Amino acid sequence: MPVTLREMTRRAAEAVAAGERPGDARTADDHPTEFSVGVAQHVGRAGQFGPFFVHRAEDDVVIGEIGGAFVDEDGTIEIGYAIVGSHRNRGYATAAVEALVALAREAPTVRRVVAHTPLDRPQSGRVLEKAGFTDLREVDDADEAGTVVRVKEWERLV
Repeated sequence: MPVTLREMTRRAAEAVAAGERPGDARTADDHPTEFSVGVAQHVGRAGQFGPFFVHRAEDDVVIGEIGGAFVDEDGTIEIGYAIVGSHRNRGYATAAVEALVALAREAPTVRRVVAHTPLDRPQSGRVLEKAGFTDLREVDDADEAGTVVRVKEWERLV
């Protein structure tokens, strides 16, 4: 499924953070995702790669978000992504990850892309696997609330 990534504007981020639909983009009926507000808070911050809205290419409707943050000085970014429930299991997440990796290849400072997927979400790992990532290992990771969860760590060199 073809997608287009467009950077989330400050205006769109403010709307999403306030629980509203962004005025500069049409969204799927079940947008925002569980990831939307967190992503919106990173717009304009230093060290970010994106974040981007994921647009369905056929009609330009926003169906999710994807983005990353630099985690070291060696050019590693850690990514996260989410697609609205009505559009899952159709290849959109894989297409979005592949599009983000393509953008990372164009960025002179990015050398490596990593991601973490909870063990109870094997479909998220499958997305990364289809996008050419390698499953490195299981590690403990803290979620947004500070709760430690066991995750798989994935890697793709760019």
